[in-house]
Amino acid sequence: MKVAILIMAHHQPSHLAKLIEALNCDWAYFFIHVDKKVDVAEFIKMAPKSSNIKFLDTAQRVKVYWGGYSQVKATLNLLKVARHSGEYFDRFCLLSGSDFPIKNISHIKSEFDTKKEFIRIDRRLGDFDSNTHCNSVRYLYFMDTPFLQRFGWSGKMPRKAYKKISLYHGCIWWSLTNECVDYIMKFLKNNGDYTCFHQWTLSSDEIFFHSIIKNSPFAANISHDFEQVSSSTDYFKLNEHGCTYVDWNAKNVTLPKVLDVADFNDLVNSSCLFARKFDENKSSDLVEMLQKQIH
Repeated sequence: MKVAILIMAHHQPSHLAKLIEALNCDWAYFFIHVDKKVDVAEFIKMAPKSSNIKFLDTAQRVKVYWGGYSQVKATLNLLKVARHSGEYFDRFCLLSGSDFPIKNISHIKSEFDTKKEFIRIDRRLGDFDSNTHCNSVRYLYFMDTPFLQRFGWSGKMPRKAYKKISLYHGCIWWSLTNECVDYIMKFLKNNGDYTCFHQWTLSSDEIFFHSIIKNSPFAANISHDFEQVSSSTDYFKLNEHGCTYVDWNAKNVTLPKVLDVADFNDLVNSSCLFARKFDENKSSDLVEMLQKQIH
């Protein structure tokens, strides 16, 4: 088995190096996108030196803006580089540079060596749905255009709905089988209007892949699907987002919560394989504890 670890990073080069070191093994290949707005040199300098680690070059990197399609574009660039690397990958796993494993390599491998599509789907964004996330696709947003953002035009102009498939919203981070990724890429090749639509969607990274998978033959293998649970109340209390632990339920802190030593037991007892959000200063003691735990 071979797995392409796709990493989106924009800061904390020292933590990124620790993340790579913790996952580096004979079946892991790393493809790293560093936000084009920052200097990649320090990331390359601190990362382990190995042939299975590739940083995307200048032409492949994009300037990433919160809530913009640029997040999706960077992810697609990672997928394209990995798929054209000359290696065959059984799975593609999308992580952020603020993640860290909470299980050992052998456990991660056993979970990856399945047909499960690790992704979380939380809600539908249909014509008659009333959740607040529906506005992300009902109005035009200009998150990748700071000039237009200054005028406050985002979220003001209604737009036509996308009708070819139903749209769904969930967590950005996922780990997908090669067959599922192949389906996604073929869908995009045959439906150019889907990409165009999401260039003006708010937080399209939380909708883009999710909607394709939910409308695909791989939907039955989704690890976390709001339509397949017995209790929606219990479901939304979960901090499990695909194979990544993210605490969106903490009180009186900025969400998602920056993890610290108080979260250690929750992490090691979680069924997830990774966790975020780690701060290289506030989370340093926790990272040391996890390093000892997983090794």
